[in-house]
Amino acid sequence: MNQLFVIDGVSVRRDLDGRYCLNDLHRAAVATGANERTKEPAKFLSSTQTLELIEELSVTQNLGIAPVDTIRGGNNQGTYVCKELVYAYAMWISASFNLKVIRTFDEIQSASAVSLKSDQVQAGVILLESASRMLNLSNSSKLGAYQKLLQVAGLPDLMPQYAIDAPAGAHDGSSRPTQSLSALLKTNSIRMTDSQAYQQLAKLGIVEHKERQSRSGANGVKRFWSLTAKGCMYGKNITSPANPRETQPHFFESKFPELIRLLETVH
Repeated sequence: MNQLFVIDGVSVRRDLDGRYCLNDLHRAAVATGANERTKEPAKFLSSTQTLELIEELSVTQNLGIAPVDTIRGGNNQGTYVCKELVYAYAMWISASFNLKVIRTFDEIQSASAVSLKSDQVQAGVILLESASRMLNLSNSSKLGAYQKLLQVAGLPDLMPQYAIDAPAGAHDGSSRPTQSLSALLKTNSIRMTDSQAYQQLAKLGIVEHKERQSRSGANGVKRFWSLTAKGCMYGKNITSPANPRETQPHFFESKFPELIRLLETVH
């Protein structure tokens, strides 16, 4: 059992199947001025209109639970009804009580939606931070992910418009241009395929293979390269344009000569 809402100081309970306590609603109705005897739950439930509604709910609406259930004895005794019967009972009481119940439900649903959105944003932040540590994402990639998270949450974008991506030891506060490994090999006329270079870089501990689930991958797994923490001295991991769940290493142009010298030491 748990408290659903409060109307004029009266808490309305719910049972384990999510039905609402009609006895609590009756007490709330009396508190708003309804006649205690003429508006009692038994009279409402025995009326022809209510019986027809219960029959309709039982036969055609597929609620998955009985529209009405009674708990006898114990602290939670009472008659519990589905939401449709809550609205019907409130309308049976009076127009003003009906509006009060509707608005209370609306407030609860709005608060639940805000709470759900908050939980989703918090979960997104936790996942992003975890992915950032696991994949050594660059500052710009993390910034882009945070900006998308703000858009999904419907929040104002208060993040900076750019992030600094620079190798360790760069103190001027400016980002350094990067290129893919294949582009740098070609630009510098290095006779080595990017596949060969990646294998060598893996031996140096600069890159490593990561995996993700994929229908098109071998045995349902797709492998991709990612810079290690050590490798972030020479480049950055960006989000792969082929799939947002993969990284794609980009290397700082200014650090590439040093990287080539390292490659020459690998046999």
